[in-house]
Amino acid sequence: MTIIDLYPYLIIVGSSILAASAWLLYRARLQTRSIQELVRLNEEVQFDLPDFLRKCWPTLASGNFAGLSWQLDWFGVPVQGAEGVITDRVLQQHFEVQEIGLNIQLYYQKHGWEQRYFSQVIADNLFLLLRMDMWIKLGTIRGTFDQTAKMTVFLQHDMKNLLQLVSLASDQLESPVAGQEGKLMESMRSTIPAIRERASHMLKAFGNEGRMGRWETVDLAEMLRQSCVMYELNANIEGAGCARVPMESLHSIVENLLGNYAWQARQPSTTVMNLRIRIHSTAGKLLTEFEDLNGKPCLWPERLFEPFWSERGKGRGIGLYQSRQLANAADGSLDVRAAPDKSLCFILTLPAAD
Repeated sequence: MTIIDLYPYLIIVGSSILAASAWLLYRARLQTRSIQELVRLNEEVQFDLPDFLRKCWPTLASGNFAGLSWQLDWFGVPVQGAEGVITDRVLQQHFEVQEIGLNIQLYYQKHGWEQRYFSQVIADNLFLLLRMDMWIKLGTIRGTFDQTAKMTVFLQHDMKNLLQLVSLASDQLESPVAGQEGKLMESMRSTIPAIRERASHMLKAFGNEGRMGRWETVDLAEMLRQSCVMYELNANIEGAGCARVPMESLHSIVENLLGNYAWQARQPSTTVMNLRIRIHSTAGKLLTEFEDLNGKPCLWPERLFEPFWSERGKGRGIGLYQSRQLANAADGSLDVRAAPDKSLCFILTLPAAD
């Protein structure tokens, strides 16, 4: 066989290599495009992990994945999603960073080794973006807490100055100068010491930030009744029981919960709030359920305990997160029960008094 006789075979081999190279180049470009789309999507949702998980499936589907499922623990609130078809070929990852946990499963279609390689590259980039989003969220929260701590230092300084000025005025009024008008003096004598006491209390609160205060036995039903009156909330309180808790922590938790309901009650709505509070005991604990029976389902339950997120647009969005921390520190918990067709139900668990 001569070289001329080999030409047809060489042409066939060369054409095969060229076709294979062109195919691999085409798949590589598709893979690069899918990764770029994931990065752009992550930027569009501002590195928000729940939104990114909900919106990333169309891009993954174009990368020849058969299905996607995920289970997210977002600051104590479970949320999950699923797209596509579940197969027996799965790539699974678990991420856990402080108060965020994520299980994610990517399901492969049946394809050759080269397509599996390209899909693996897309999956690796997806996992990198997910982990990055978790750290960005926690870094943002930590930075905001640091700024809040700095603000507290300035507030302490201002309160010290205020306390000094009020104390000086109060001391002077204890020995009034002759000739001053009597009624004014009587009024100032009752008002200025009250201001001093309030300022001193605020300064103590700043200095004791993070402490829970004195543990007391509390009639929970009566305490909630008084709080509802203060917030002008008509609530049906069922059950009774005494809890053993730090009073400052309990007041803060209840004020955050009822304060949110009071804000909702003031919003324009076609329905009237029907707040039900149920207290019942189980295994040495008191469970208190807060639910507006006429309330609408929550569209974003995973956001409820996310620090610095608020539907009001203004404010720090720290109330429910702080309340949960206080409940945990008091050997209790604060959870939420959310369903697509029902109103939210907050569940406060506290140690029962012996």
